[in-house]
Amino acid sequence: MKSTKINKRVVVTQSHFRDVETSLDLIHLPIITFKKLPYEKSILNKQYDYAVITSKNTVRFFKDELNVLDVKHIASIGKTTSEALVEAGFHVDFEPSDYTQEGFKEEFKVEKGMRVLYPASKDKRSIMRDYFISEGAELTDLPLYAPASNDITIRELKRILSDIDGITFSSPSGVHAFMAQFKKEDLTDLKVISIGHVTQSALLSYGVKTKIPKEATLESMINEMEKEFQNEI
Repeated sequence: MKSTKINKRVVVTQSHFRDVETSLDLIHLPIITFKKLPYEKSILNKQYDYAVITSKNTVRFFKDELNVLDVKHIASIGKTTSEALVEAGFHVDFEPSDYTQEGFKEEFKVEKGMRVLYPASKDKRSIMRDYFISEGAELTDLPLYAPASNDITIRELKRILSDIDGITFSSPSGVHAFMAQFKKEDLTDLKVISIGHVTQSALLSYGVKTKIPKEATLESMINEMEKEFQNEI
């Protein structure tokens, strides 16, 4: 049973949200939205050894194509991505143990000539693409969607910011969208938790200190946030 001693309001800025057992008052305000990009449909006519899926957004934007794609295996990064794939009716053949791109690179063996389809955000990091290419894979790199600021929730966040106690960030794009509208001083009195070192680095580039949980999941972020408030009791 979670403690009921903490009565704090925390904004969760990631796009996807699900109920988490917590004593915190969670407010879901997705700070960015995503738009599917046009692409050359002929890539769907090829045969692939692996489709590499790195986010729930990719599942959302690509599940129909993935359903008819001639692909032998599906690799996933992240617990929530795998859950979204399974919920959509797909089998996940590989998932790194620490749910990160760095972990994927360490644990996934690329065979020379392996045909890989990599649909992901236009603004994705290059680590996966570079890894596949360097190991001799035949990579089809598909910029599938792009992030954009969610103006409606940003307005709401401006309205309630002075009344919240903590905030979470789950991607560098979310950090940049936030900092385009706010100053680091706006976060001075807030507990800030972020997923992963890349998101943490984005916040640090604006002078904002943040802590990261051991696992890259919403539940872990909320648990870390609870610990921060418990330390004040």
